[in-house]
Amino acid sequence: MNIRLLPIGGSILGLLMLSSPIIAQTHQQKPDPCKDTTNMTQGGMNECAAKELQKAELKLARLLNQLGIRRDSAEQKAWEAYRDAQLAALYPQENISSYGSVYPMCLAILKKTLTEGRIRDLKALITSEGDVCYGYRAPGRKSD
Repeated sequence: MNIRLLPIGGSILGLLMLSSPIIAQTHQQKPDPCKDTTNMTQGGMNECAAKELQKAELKLARLLNQLGIRRDSAEQKAWEAYRDAQLAALYPQENISSYGSVYPMCLAILKKTLTEGRIRDLKALITSEGDVCYGYRAPGRKSD
């Protein structure tokens, strides 16, 4: 009886092997439309810049959580005030109508750049091992 099942099992195995590349192709991720902006509309570029900003803000939120810094802490609010003042200095609200359709993209790119700078600075606090003047003391952590 086992002898008769062997050809059937081999056939099933062969079909699975042949169909696996087809199955794998259907589960591949679609290419990121934001990677090639050659034929993209300004609206599309604005959306892509907003998505990139969201990614940076999510990274910052995770890092703040890791460090035990609350979103509503005085330190974070001070940084956000600095960021917003920097953006307002570059793009005064009185002239907003003159910035054109690129304004949302440019604002998102600049905000992302500032957010990445904040991430870099916070990471430096926790990775500057051996530098007693530049180390972050997490809440509840005793100093040496």
